[in-house]
Amino acid sequence: MSTEMQAAYNDEIDLRTLITPVWHAKVWIISIGLMLALLVFAYQLGGIALDKTRSANVQVHFNFKGADSGSYPNGTSFSPQELLSGSVLSELYRKLDTDDYTYEQLVEAIVLKPNFNGADQLAVVVTDLVSQNKGLSTKEFSSAVSEYTNTLTNQSKTHISLAMDLNLVSGNFEKATYILTQIPTIWASQALEDRGVLSTSIPTISGLSARLISDELLVRVNVLSDTHSLLSQQVELLINSSSNRTITDPSSNFSLSDLSHNLAMEDKYRISILKELIVKHGIGVSDDDWYEGFRDARLGKLQRERSSLERLVIVYEDAINQFNQQQNQLANSSNGTSNTDQTTVYAPQYGEDVINTLLQLGSKMADPAYRKELLAEKIALSTRLQKIITEIEFYESDNDGTKQDLSADQVAKLINESFSALDKVNTALIKITDIANASRLDDRGELYDLVGKITKQENSNLSRSTLLKVILAFIVGCMLATVIVLFRRMMGQP
Repeated sequence: MSTEMQAAYNDEIDLRTLITPVWHAKVWIISIGLMLALLVFAYQLGGIALDKTRSANVQVHFNFKGADSGSYPNGTSFSPQELLSGSVLSELYRKLDTDDYTYEQLVEAIVLKPNFNGADQLAVVVTDLVSQNKGLSTKEFSSAVSEYTNTLTNQSKTHISLAMDLNLVSGNFEKATYILTQIPTIWASQALEDRGVLSTSIPTISGLSARLISDELLVRVNVLSDTHSLLSQQVELLINSSSNRTITDPSSNFSLSDLSHNLAMEDKYRISILKELIVKHGIGVSDDDWYEGFRDARLGKLQRERSSLERLVIVYEDAINQFNQQQNQLANSSNGTSNTDQTTVYAPQYGEDVINTLLQLGSKMADPAYRKELLAEKIALSTRLQKIITEIEFYESDNDGTKQDLSADQVAKLINESFSALDKVNTALIKITDIANASRLDDRGELYDLVGKITKQENSNLSRSTLLKVILAFIVGCMLATVIVLFRRMMGQP
């Protein structure tokens, strides 16, 4: 019995035989752990030196109409990068009037990037959808990515983040705040005052006197007719805006409605009659060959314009038909006549650029507003075509031989009087246009506003993930060193 108990006692493991060598080698074990942690630390930082940056940030929101589509109200192109253009930063550096840093250093210290509140949340939603194990149908996937892409694209054009390195101003947050707020202010001032980006229109004709370019009545009456058309287009453009309808020319007290009425009366009772007398009946024509040559040249030009407009109308008609067919196919698919919606797809199968391009094209084809825009353009082209056809019929009609009692001098006098009437309309139109444009230059908030407060941010390559990796490397190093010590103990080595 005592022999069996002695055998059992001899099989027991004495933990002191394991702990003692580890304890004696604790310095060596910790050194190995620190060495491995130091190697990981240096690798993560790309060197021993720490890179720590401090910056001031402000979010700018462009709130004018057309910002999301990349254009100003006056039709010129817009890009958020204008805030860091040479003209803006040069004016900023001039206003700062400092020798603490150079213009080049100022340019390098300021960066711009698209940003808006909620982008992270949108990304999380789409990521969760795409990463579902059960997969997504084609319709679900396309809908999620299309909405996400369109939102990001639109918001990135209207919300940007301006950041400035605080090292430029030796960490002075107040100076950085002044610089960041001055950038959009200077940009807005230049855009409004120098480029007139909120001007919805410009005067069509600066002066009519220079347009009396010929003694030939046939030329003058055609110039008179073309001038009337230009002025009518300008009045129509302005009167379509409700904010312009109440504007009155201070000198003549004419409103846009008055100018529209005057132009209609001038065309109905004078210009059309004068054109009929000269073009069809040849009053004031001294050279019949030149007269016929002018009519033939005018007719040829009108016929070329007619041919071009007819082809454009056909192109728009084809495009609208294709969009309608595409819409019908989508409707049939949603009603269950197609099984494509049940096809399972995953995000890794698609390149991001391909997805974005196809989705943008698909969203345009399915967008009723875009089809409405195409239809409106087709109607406008058809209207122009009908006017051209009417003009062609007018020039193709022959003189019926009717004698007219008006002399060439009388007709010339009527043409001059009509030009004078159009000149008064044009003068009033210029003043109304200036008032309309000036009303949009009073409020800088028409271009941008600042979202939230200017914040301070510190970035360093010594991030939390880097620290966690260093700690893990230390633990792994200590564990490896401990295994080596125990292995040497089991092999009987000191």
